[in-house]
Amino acid sequence: MMLRFLYICVLLKQPIMTTITLKINEDTAEGKEFLESVHSLCKTSKEIELVKIPNATTQKAIDDAKKGINLNKSLNHQDLMEKLLS
Repeated sequence: MMLRFLYICVLLKQPIMTTITLKINEDTAEGKEFLESVHSLCKTSKEIELVKIPNATTQKAIDDAKKGINLNKSLNHQDLMEKLLS
């Protein structure tokens, strides 16, 4: 069962913004239908923005890469493939 976290920011005409965090099971018919509705609404509305935030593991990998931590360096394509397949 795969869960996705969606961060939906509803921008109001006033200088107030509400952020709603939802946990949606994408493996269910209801989850798929809801996600389709949200994506459709976000495409047609300027007041609603869908903001995707990476999970903790992905964010750590991004931060590490920016800091140069745990990077694999390769001389060329062949060297890269040997490292990946080893």
